[in-house]
Amino acid sequence: MTHRSALAAAVLGLAMASPAWSADQVINLSSGQASFSSLATVLDGGDDTLTFTGLAPGLYNFVFSVSAQFVTGFGGTVNGTPFATATLGPITAGAAFGVDAAPFTVVLTGTAEARAIYSGELTVTAVPEPGTYALMAGGLALLVWMRRRNPG
Repeated sequence: MTHRSALAAAVLGLAMASPAWSADQVINLSSGQASFSSLATVLDGGDDTLTFTGLAPGLYNFVFSVSAQFVTGFGGTVNGTPFATATLGPITAGAAFGVDAAPFTVVLTGTAEARAIYSGELTVTAVPEPGTYALMAGGLALLVWMRRRNPG
């Protein structure tokens, strides 16, 4: 491996290991969990759009949390649905959970003051298909039937 390709691999490894930084950004959610943080331009133009990719099409249970400091009127949406917020002094926290379809898009809104920052996390788990439940129920029924047939 040449010095140049080793350096490129090291830079790529660092970029993949650290959270994505703001403004508008695309974040890989294929592991089921992704963190994000603001740096430099916060809510430039009034909003930041975070698009989470890497998930197969389908429904997912999700848990979203975010906190911001020194952002007036902080809020936003997860896949178009507003998330709940609570403000205490210069800090605003927001959260949402539920079931929705991939891909996930988060839009953060507000007016950034001096020293404005935010960070958060999105975690998802796949919602099993109805056929998965049917297969599980069939397997349990077979186990019960075999146990009754061969008590022991």
